[in-house]
Amino acid sequence: MKNPPLLPSYPLHDLRELVFKAAQRKPDKAALKSKTKGVWTSTTYAQLREQVEHMATFYFECGLKAGERIGILSENRTEWCIAYLAAVASGMTALPIDKDLKPREVRHILKFAEAALLVCGGEFAAALEDVRGDIETLEKVVSMEEEKGVADLSFPEALEIGYQALEEGSQAFAQAQVSPDDVAAIIFTSGTTGNPKGVMLTHGNIAADIKATSEYVSIAGEEDVLLSVLPLHHTYECTGGFLMVLYQGSTVCHAENLRRIAENMAETRTTIMLGVPLLFEMIYRRIEEGLRKKGEGKIRTAKKVASFTERFLGWNIRRRLFKELHQRFGGKLRLLISGGAAIDPAVSKGFRELGIDFIQGYGMTEAAPIVAVNRVNCFRDAAAGIPLPGVEVKIEKGEICVRGDIVMKGYYRNPEATAETIIDGWLHTGDLGYLEDGFVYINGRKKSVIVTPNGKNVYPEELETALNQSPYILESLVWGGPEEDPSQVEVQAIVVPDSEGFDQEFGASSYDDDKVQQVISAEIKRICMDMANYKKIKKFTLRQEEFEKTTTKKIKRFLYTGRPQAVATEGAKR
Repeated sequence: MKNPPLLPSYPLHDLRELVFKAAQRKPDKAALKSKTKGVWTSTTYAQLREQVEHMATFYFECGLKAGERIGILSENRTEWCIAYLAAVASGMTALPIDKDLKPREVRHILKFAEAALLVCGGEFAAALEDVRGDIETLEKVVSMEEEKGVADLSFPEALEIGYQALEEGSQAFAQAQVSPDDVAAIIFTSGTTGNPKGVMLTHGNIAADIKATSEYVSIAGEEDVLLSVLPLHHTYECTGGFLMVLYQGSTVCHAENLRRIAENMAETRTTIMLGVPLLFEMIYRRIEEGLRKKGEGKIRTAKKVASFTERFLGWNIRRRLFKELHQRFGGKLRLLISGGAAIDPAVSKGFRELGIDFIQGYGMTEAAPIVAVNRVNCFRDAAAGIPLPGVEVKIEKGEICVRGDIVMKGYYRNPEATAETIIDGWLHTGDLGYLEDGFVYINGRKKSVIVTPNGKNVYPEELETALNQSPYILESLVWGGPEEDPSQVEVQAIVVPDSEGFDQEFGASSYDDDKVQQVISAEIKRICMDMANYKKIKKFTLRQEEFEKTTTKKIKRFLYTGRPQAVATEGAKR
């Protein structure tokens, strides 16, 4: 499958340049939309540039200088974007923080990064009030609300201070200079293996990733609207679902929450959305349930008709055949982009059969973050994607290594970890995979691979994907245990049963714990039947609660592996 020509792009060296160029290209177009008190409020590109200048000038009025860290902590909203752009466009460093962290964890990041200022939602300002005194460098806290509450001042007050300073002749923002080598943001990864580290991304890293990804993925149509669902503190959403949208001149709408995605899509007439496999698999499962109620025979016939007309007549009539479904999402949805982990190829294909393009990409925070992505007209559902223009990928002892302008400057105040990760200019990702016909394929995390006593490698992600396709399994985690004796390591699984699947099959009150164990054991045997013996799951444990996850919905594996389980149920023995 030949990689098509690159899409149009324009030079970009830093994020300050992005702010100015975006405003020049489409000053009157809506750049951002957020919903407050039930009403969507728009900010045009010209207004965004103006408010960024006001907030940046406020930063300078606080005495902040180039390179100082500004913490940003809230749900996705317009104020988050303004605070971030004002920091990076001034030569300061944005410090996006996960809103799901506990106050003590937020305190640790602010203290370790020596943050000078924090811009946050009102509820977060209140939550941090007790620990604020422990952060010696933190001079001011700005609430993103209309009222300052326990913070030092409100967002409108900060903007007004900046405005008044400009009226009085301040040239601080106008004279600010930014270099591609300057650190634009420090992101503390939540990770799936513990010990978060502060990734330093330069202006050049992020700008290179924005431009290169835009040459593969288009979100520049006049009607294009991206619904921002994933948290902005994560580079996947920040780069792909925010900065790249501004670069291409489209509109970002911030979803209220995960429960109201469909409603928000209809309201904003969303055309594009980024997400993670868990989110898309959940959406697709609900779509399938709705379609089944209309009759599986009708759906199969519709898909066959669509496939025939597309193959032999060159007509794509899928959107018309499934018009009712499309209307539920606003009638404009055309592209879904998955990242963060591998997705079940059946889900990708399923969305396409319904008339919605679906692609997945691969990356990591240390690479700003996108390394490779499939394209709408050049994809393989089992692959993570094609390396971006200007990005080199090689496989070294099974590990994926990356080189290019997108590779981070290093880990903040951690030269040892930096030296272990970047060797001779190559970023060692910790992911195992291979290259085939120009596509990157992922096997799993290097730290997660299970080495059996006979030296065979088992990739947990492969088995988890198979298990999670069962209607009786909500999610699973495969690991090798017990670790105390490597000679006895065997493949084990922790399984969360899907109560909805059991309810539908047996009735809500017609099964007990023994029945659940029996059904899961049978499912594991069935799934493993055609696998090589060394891959087969020898034991499993049932878990009633969902696994704790990172903000991109990846299971925090380190919390559940490498230690004896409280309830061990043997099953599926060979």
